[in-house]
Amino acid sequence: MVDESLDLELAALLRSPERAPDEAFARRLERLVVAEARLRAARRAAWHRFTMEMVAAAALLLAFALLTRSAPPPDSAGTIPLFGPAAAGLLLLALWIAVSLRPGESAATH
Repeated sequence: MVDESLDLELAALLRSPERAPDEAFARRLERLVVAEARLRAARRAAWHRFTMEMVAAAALLLAFALLTRSAPPPDSAGTIPLFGPAAAGLLLLALWIAVSLRPGESAATH
């Protein structure tokens, strides 16, 4: 009996005092969680965009390779014929660059 009362008395003496919850800490952690969720969503969107651009590049390279195989052999002048596969590839590349540039974005933000 004495040991139990002694244990209860020691527990009561060593118990930390009750205090109010730390609201500032809770708000700070909540902001960190929201920021992490936003960062995760932005990272997922960036990977999705990267994947789509790589698929588009692969399709463009495949189309260019197929056009090259179907074209007649180049002449010895070394110029790019206007209606050849190289001209089509350059046109597609120029259009891709034009579409990927967003209005209002400067080169410094990339």
